[in-house]
Amino acid sequence: MTDIEGVQVRAKLVVLSCCHSGRGLVKKEGVIGIARAFLASGARSVLVASWAIEDKATAKLMKHFYKHLVRGESASESLHQAVQWLRSNGFSKPSQWAPFVLMGDNVTFDFMKKGKEELKEDNNEAKKKQSDY
Repeated sequence: MTDIEGVQVRAKLVVLSCCHSGRGLVKKEGVIGIARAFLASGARSVLVASWAIEDKATAKLMKHFYKHLVRGESASESLHQAVQWLRSNGFSKPSQWAPFVLMGDNVTFDFMKKGKEELKEDNNEAKKKQSDY
């Protein structure tokens, strides 16, 4: 935690999908743990697991979480949709989906905008190379 707090993290979202990543010491200020260290160092949002989780359920949850995130849905909505999918597809035990908690801001990403900008840059570079010949 000291190492994380010692650097400035410029991330909208940090995902810690391993077991107990949301745990820490309970103090007057709240739970002091690795998630809080990321938030204190500048991350806007952190997704953590509060207790031990099954690998298969976690893999499915993360797949669906990122699928919704890429579509432009907020982090909280993406987590909600991933949990709903798990519960409807054979992972109905709370221990398989309930440990995941989103802390911090409800961030969104615009992957399509970034992708379009990159395509435009690639096209401009290709045109420049063609004009050089």
